[in-house]
Amino acid sequence: MKNLKKTLALVAALAMSATALYGCGEDSSSSSKKDSSSVADSSSKDASSSESESSSESKAAAEVPELKDDGDKLTILCWNADDSQPMVDLFCEKKGYKPDQIEIKNFKVQGGQAAEQYTAYLDEATNDADLMFLEADWCLQFINDDTQTAPVESLGFKEDDFSALYPYVLEIGKSTTTGALKGVSWQSAAGGYCYREDLAEKFLGVKSPEEMQAKVADWDKFEATAKELSDKTEGKTALSATLGGVWQVYSGSRPTAWVDEDNKLVVDDYCSDYAEYAKTLWTNNYVTHVAQWTDEWKPLGQSDDVMGYFVSTWGFGDTILGAAAGGEGGKTFGMWKCVTGPTNFYWGGTWFAPAARCDNKTMAKEFIEFFTTNEDTAEAYALSKGEYMSNKNVMEKIIKDKSYKGAPVLGGQNQFEVLNEVAQGIDMTGKITPYDSVIKTEFSNAVQEYAEGTYATAEEALEAFKANVAGKITELNWD
Repeated sequence: MKNLKKTLALVAALAMSATALYGCGEDSSSSSKKDSSSVADSSSKDASSSESESSSESKAAAEVPELKDDGDKLTILCWNADDSQPMVDLFCEKKGYKPDQIEIKNFKVQGGQAAEQYTAYLDEATNDADLMFLEADWCLQFINDDTQTAPVESLGFKEDDFSALYPYVLEIGKSTTTGALKGVSWQSAAGGYCYREDLAEKFLGVKSPEEMQAKVADWDKFEATAKELSDKTEGKTALSATLGGVWQVYSGSRPTAWVDEDNKLVVDDYCSDYAEYAKTLWTNNYVTHVAQWTDEWKPLGQSDDVMGYFVSTWGFGDTILGAAAGGEGGKTFGMWKCVTGPTNFYWGGTWFAPAARCDNKTMAKEFIEFFTTNEDTAEAYALSKGEYMSNKNVMEKIIKDKSYKGAPVLGGQNQFEVLNEVAQGIDMTGKITPYDSVIKTEFSNAVQEYAEGTYATAEEALEAFKANVAGKITELNWD
């Protein structure tokens, strides 16, 4: 956005409001309004002092810092070891490094708390950091800050080295102030709609994923199928587990950025259309009234209260779907199937970024290469972890040679085939701003309250949304 002013302190606050409870992402609609407000308020006192650090209003060529290569170990910052430990284990095994040559600095917090923990850690100049695991919701806090992260070019990469990665993955890893590529993800967090095939056949007459996709191919069909299911079950079975899950998908189809080139919040037909759609789903019990990440959410998958969940690549195991089915041997384990659903979307994702203080650049480069551009080792990780990788060549090879048999919870279906179709259709070009997490959270909160009856009309909800954003992002153009 050529006219966006981005102060580092405010970006830090904004990017933290929509956060992850698990390794790759929390539904932004379940982020508490209290947390969002407190983070934004705490940043206001720092915003003015940081203004001088953001002198450019247009993208300029980024300087490539000279990183050191005399460190005694590779230090990786992460919020949990769910991804980092399996990665380090495989990396050491294949590359011949000893485990004591890599330190996983695990802060043992939820994803949304990691940004604050990283900042405090990096405030101590003597603390070591070579690579940082960053989450999509708040990565710009660090990617836009040259005192915290360095371009991947400083490790010896060229952007063309990542040409096999899905374009949206690279788009999210670029600084919105300089355009420099600073973050690269090993995964494409594409997602799909996962449904109970037994319930689909019993109540909808659906006997294959192809038939199910036809019934949820767009949002009109999704609503019609939700009504059909409700009618057949006398209102006992919802088509989707939560409104938050629907929002994760619907938000992926927004055609424009939330902030335009004049630095103004964009509130358009997309917003009003979703507000009314969400109200319809909620009022008619086409989604349950359970919130994501609560204790009641996952067990829904073991009852007939819900037919489906929206799931990203990281959610086919115990994070979402596997747990929803009761784990291996559980009541509905193996009874699920996956389709692309109403629209292409991604949910979450984790990006590698070189720390500006990196002193082990050779090993840092090797680590990133191992999981992104080296097709043999990226394939090895995909097969060992069941991870949909960001390298499309790798994924298409795995799909073609049928070397991966699919997540066990799906009972023999290979979700990679579905995610490959979704990933190719994700386009984030020109749609990313440093303010997205706060804006999306406030919009989702307002729509949720409209669905619950707090606001009488969608117009009232949207006015409240705009007022809440104005209170948190004061440097937008509100004329």
